[in-house]
Amino acid sequence: MEARERIGLAALGTIGLVLAVGGFVLHSPAPHSAVAEAAMAGAETTNPQPVPAVKAGQAPAPIPAAQPTPYADCLRKGIGMKLGRASLRVSGPPALTLVTGEKADEEINFSTKAGLEKACSQPEVTAKALVLTLEAMDKPFGAAASWRAEFCKEGEDTATLFLCRGEERPSGALRSLATIALYEPASFQGDSMFQTQAPDLDNFKAWKDRLTKAGTPPPAQPDGDYDVYPGGIWLERDAKSAAPFLVSCDVDGLPVTGEHYCVGTLGLEGDLRARLEFRTVTPQIGREAAAAAAHFKVLLAAWQAAASHSAPVSSQSGK
Repeated sequence: MEARERIGLAALGTIGLVLAVGGFVLHSPAPHSAVAEAAMAGAETTNPQPVPAVKAGQAPAPIPAAQPTPYADCLRKGIGMKLGRASLRVSGPPALTLVTGEKADEEINFSTKAGLEKACSQPEVTAKALVLTLEAMDKPFGAAASWRAEFCKEGEDTATLFLCRGEERPSGALRSLATIALYEPASFQGDSMFQTQAPDLDNFKAWKDRLTKAGTPPPAQPDGDYDVYPGGIWLERDAKSAAPFLVSCDVDGLPVTGEHYCVGTLGLEGDLRARLEFRTVTPQIGREAAAAAAHFKVLLAAWQAAASHSAPVSSQSGK
């Protein structure tokens, strides 16, 4: 099936969410110089002091330990945020961006010094969307490397370890779950932040019902806990959550072969919606979709639990 036919099916009936917020399109940023990365992370960028010469018979001076960034305590404790009716406390890796308004510059980007200062200077942030670009966590330089050194330690909670390491995968392989966006669709068109739109459950159901009433229901075949529909659509079967996970993948047909990139939408309690992007190199896309949703739910539960145990955030949110 042609790509445009797949796209047309996945977005069937969707009202164009073409909000001009190009500044929100969040993919891995271009590499920066070492000085620029240090400045973004809040580290000192002054020239290093010269190392004194070691006299004969004298032990060399010890190498000073790396100092944490000025915002380490703030980021480890987490940033309190209000998103719709939900209260969250999210640890602040450089992969995180909080969208705070409708304009392209109304955001808090944790990969910048200005973003860290803004987030850490207030008890709670009211956001319209949260975006986590997990691929940025694997960069071997700059803010991401500093964050891993300070936060990714043995004994940390499951959510932090997933942020640091991702799912189990072969050495050198990219993460499967690449991007997470969380927003309230009633008040913010979160899907418009991205170049590729995610499938919409209501539109999918309307398309399926229309064909079924016409006597030509769309064919489907099982894939684990998912049903596969024409056009590369995977729909979670018998979902126990607020809504099933609906996924659209760039597949050419069945059986599935090769590497593919998928985007899906997951309805949540409190009228929130999650947009998940993940890649797969297995024909069992249903299994990969289930894993992506499970990893996200672990993160979300940790953020909610941290907010509920934080007195300042609770008082700020009116609880």
